[in-house]
Amino acid sequence: MPLTIATAVTPVGAPILDDPVTIEDMARAQGSTIPAGSTVVGITVPIIRSDQTGLQYRTRNNGTEFQFNTGTLRLTLRQEIHLSQALSSCAQSIWLNHELKHVRDNEQLMARMDRELRADQEFADILVTPSEWRARDRFNETQRTIQEIVGDVFERLTSAAAAHQDSAQEYRSTERQIRIRCGLAVARRLQLGMYGQGIDIVQLALNNHPPSLLPRLLVDGIFGPITKVRVQEFQRNQHLEPDGIVGPDTRRALGL
Repeated sequence: MPLTIATAVTPVGAPILDDPVTIEDMARAQGSTIPAGSTVVGITVPIIRSDQTGLQYRTRNNGTEFQFNTGTLRLTLRQEIHLSQALSSCAQSIWLNHELKHVRDNEQLMARMDRELRADQEFADILVTPSEWRARDRFNETQRTIQEIVGDVFERLTSAAAAHQDSAQEYRSTERQIRIRCGLAVARRLQLGMYGQGIDIVQLALNNHPPSLLPRLLVDGIFGPITKVRVQEFQRNQHLEPDGIVGPDTRRALGL
C-alpha cells in the first residue's frame, strides 16, 4: 500500500491585534518583502503541522533497524492574522481584506503539497520509495527530518505566494482604499500630542507620498515629534505653511 498524504485546513480565527513594533518584528522574522515606501501593519502567519501517527514501518535484525513502508501522513494548516492595534477600525477592515488574500493563497497551496513533497529527494527516500534501512535509535531523528522537510517545502511555497501578493501595486491599491473610505475618520485638525482620531491614516498617507529624506513613519496612531517633522517636510514639498499641523489644506494634499 503506497504512502497517502492527506491535507486539512483549520478555519482562520478573528485577527489578533498587536502593537506596531510587534507586527514589524514578525514581518522581518518571516522574511516578508514590503514594497519601498510602504508600511507593514498586518501579517498572516501560516503554521503547518504533520501528524505521523498514521505512518507504518517494518523492522529487521531483531528490531534494530526500521523502514517506513506505508500509511498516511496528515498535514494540517493553521493560520493567524495579526493586525496593528494602532489602525482605526476602518483601516483594520481594509487591511484584513488584504490579509485574507494571503489566507486563501495558503489554503490553495495545500493542494500542491503532495506533489512537491514527493518531488523532494530526501522525503522520497524516507517515505515514498524507501530503500535504506535506518538504525532504530534514529527513529525520532527521522521523524524530525520529515517535519522539517514539510516545513521547508511549505515555507518555500508560501513565501513565493506572499511575495507575489505583496506587490507595490497591491499596497498602493490598499492604501488608496484607506484614504478614500477612511478619510472621514480623520479629525479635521491633528497636531503634536494627539493620538487616535485617524492619525494612523495620516501616517500611512505620508509613507505613501515620496520623496522624503526621512525614514518611513511607524504607524502607531500617535502624533509625536517624528510625525510632526514628517508633516512639516510634506508641507514644504507641497508649498504649504510648514506648521506641522494637519489641517484642511494638508489633508487635501494627502488625499484625505
